[in-house]
Amino acid sequence: MKNIFFVFIFAISTLNAQGVGIGTTNPTHNLEVVGNVKLSDELYFENPGVYSDVASNSYLIVRDNSDKVLKRYVPATAEYSAINSTVFYIKNINAGGLTDFNTGISANDYYLVIGGFIIRGVNNNSNINITQPANTNLNEFIPQYSARSYIQNGTWHIKFTPNNNRVFDQSPEIRLNVSVYRRDMLTTINNTINYNMNGVTTGVASAPAPVLP
Repeated sequence: MKNIFFVFIFAISTLNAQGVGIGTTNPTHNLEVVGNVKLSDELYFENPGVYSDVASNSYLIVRDNSDKVLKRYVPATAEYSAINSTVFYIKNINAGGLTDFNTGISANDYYLVIGGFIIRGVNNNSNINITQPANTNLNEFIPQYSARSYIQNGTWHIKFTPNNNRVFDQSPEIRLNVSVYRRDMLTTINNTINYNMNGVTTGVASAPAPVLP
């Protein structure tokens, strides 16, 4: 009861025509807090509305899950923004492909997705092929390539290779379109969506139910 009474007296002492101040006697808004705010539970906003001021004059507030403290998120100081799209242009690759490329991007802080790729030969030559295994039908061994991202020793790695022991007929150049997401900005990473096509050519899936954090 003593703590509650103290907070009440403190709030009244800083209440003026401008608002309520915590850590300041001259609040410039209805509520102004000078210093960090720590939450032991959730924070809710009712009808926050649409922000119409200049975006460069504002900051996003995030909760640091390690210490439950509300902190200012400044995209300009981040290594990657909340969602960052980039292209890895990797050239003079071995004819066997890219077996392990370390992006150096922290797997603890970011989530990486390969969105697409372009393959070229030496000096951006579009006439590049891969060998066909001996004594096989030309229609076998599809798909031709495997492209994936994976985590190893705390960072994201990329692999891009021909399938079934095939190789390129020259040193390839690969452009990988990559999206990098800050993990602390993702509300959820949904589960795998499984869908049985039952042999037909079209299908409609339901939107995935969100996985609450």
